[in-house]
Amino acid sequence: MTTLRLRLTLGFVAALSLSILPLPSFISACRPPWILLLALYSEYYLPGNCKYITFLFLGLILDVLLSTVIGEHAFALLLVMWIASSRSRRFQFFSMVQQICLVGFFCLMYNLVICLINALLGYNYNLFAPFVSAILGMFFWPWIRLLADDTLLVRLSYRS
Repeated sequence: MTTLRLRLTLGFVAALSLSILPLPSFISACRPPWILLLALYSEYYLPGNCKYITFLFLGLILDVLLSTVIGEHAFALLLVMWIASSRSRRFQFFSMVQQICLVGFFCLMYNLVICLINALLGYNYNLFAPFVSAILGMFFWPWIRLLADDTLLVRLSYRS
């Protein structure tokens, strides 16, 4: 296993642990989608290192950890990553404001798909929480990018 894959695996384990971190109930519904944010980073800045089967397994693990219907987060993650992959070549050239807006759109889409699945299954849902979660995802995106650039990207050093 290469060091990049090991660091990426540790990053996904950290994102999974942030997703199940115990919080008060009114804050827990508004937590940002950590797995989606790291998956978007790996899709845009580390292309080819994560395949759709990886996102499927991450979604299934998240379903098990959150005790939700099996496939709920996996479906939402795969749908958003499939749509996000169409922007993968241009994303690096976007300004930070454009990146934040696009990430916010993907976070909102992810949360609304989960909210729709919960509504169709008859569970209690809140339409306020996906918007707050997307705003928090937009807030955390520059920090995730900064942290991931330092830990995941391998920069070439040229000797003169």
